Amino acid sequence: MRVRVIDMDGSVTSQERLIRAFRPEVIDMRPSGPSLRLACRWSRFFRFEQRLDRLIDHDASPAIHLLGSGDFHHLTLALLRRINQPFNLLVLDNHSDWVGGSPMLHCGSWLNHAAKLHNVRRIFHVGGDRGFDNRTRWLAPTDALRSGKIVTLPAVRTFNTGFWKHTPHQPLRARPEAIIDSERLEDVISPYLDDLDRWPLYVSLDKNVLWLPESITNWDAGHLDMQEVREVLQFFLKASSDELAGMDIVGDWSEVQTRGIIQHLIHSMSHPKRAVDADQASLCNEHTNITLLNFLLSDPFVERRHMDAGHVNA
Repeated sequence: MRVRVIDMDGSVTSQERLIRAFRPEVIDMRPSGPSLRLACRWSRFFRFEQRLDRLIDHDASPAIHLLGSGDFHHLTLALLRRINQPFNLLVLDNHSDWVGGSPMLHCGSWLNHAAKLHNVRRIFHVGGDRGFDNRTRWLAPTDALRSGKIVTLPAVRTFNTGFWKHTPHQPLRARPEAIIDSERLEDVISPYLDDLDRWPLYVSLDKNVLWLPESITNWDAGHLDMQEVREVLQFFLKASSDELAGMDIVGDWSEVQTRGIIQHLIHSMSHPKRAVDADQASLCNEHTNITLLNFLLSDPFVERRHMDAGHVNA
């Protein structure tokens, strides 16, 4: 499977070991990064999408895309819109990313729009904790959640406010301190195994789902460790008959550069205020990216027809 970097902020292309090991195709979108970061008008998103289509239209095969900071997670929507067949969507993210009601596309709303794509059969939101049961819950896609179009599997806890009292959502961990394993995953996923087996799987992974020692992102860190993430990926891939429609990985750290007052306000209100050592963040995220790619590209359940990458020890 091909590895491709859509370079929005330089965070992935600065990871020299990763670049040497996997020799990804690099699409330089850094000039557009500040105007797309965190949020953008739909017209700007469509221009990005059209440029991306021109650059990679010749290759319709599934690929693993690395997009840099989670501030660009909404650009996943462009990758999903390229898929022409029915598919299930697995999202690993510490945040819900599904708020509605905004006239702009942003990293907190893209999943709401993904749920409306005609060929998305079921969405599995896995490992989350933030933005589910706070005041933004009123902007959640409640119809899709209640109908099961979106299946929510939080990391460590259930939610007890508003519509969540009547919406099924089992946490991945049976207890907050109990690490998940295949038996637990089978317990919580078993009602959906037929649907997973029926259609290919697309995976969107934000490394903020991981706890802080294994990822340093522009956002709050999650609860899962790398072994748990690998358990989730392996289980869903097996359940999907080894058919991967594509994947993207976000959650690298980069210095925030924006254009426009709205993006600046989102940055000021949403990003945690903490000092980050850029070199340490790059090394940490490079290690995690390499671990993920080695796992995905060596996993016997993943299609390897187009794999041209080397491996390194993580």
